[in-house]
Amino acid sequence: MPITMKMKSAAVSEHHARLLLSAWNSGDLRRLQDTLTHSSISVEPTGFTGEDERERLEMLATIADAMRNWLRRGGDAQTEDLQVSVKLLRHLAGIESLWRESRGLGRGN
Repeated sequence: MPITMKMKSAAVSEHHARLLLSAWNSGDLRRLQDTLTHSSISVEPTGFTGEDERERLEMLATIADAMRNWLRRGGDAQTEDLQVSVKLLRHLAGIESLWRESRGLGRGN
């Protein structure tokens, strides 16, 4: 009986999170605005998605809204709110563990 290997591809939410995080990390506000405007971050994805993916998309849509509001206010927002959004964005992009490792932060820190 042959063994079937399941290849993991990046989820839609992970892809969109990486695009948004890349725009955020660039420091280019126009690029961030364009990414928020043109990306299809939606709570209602097309095609079949599981409950976990739907929850990730909901979080991503909330993060995108927070960033849009931050841009509308000219970058004037509470630092804590934005820090939480960026931390969640890193997690959704699948790079939170890499970010923590690069700063010498372990799981217990």
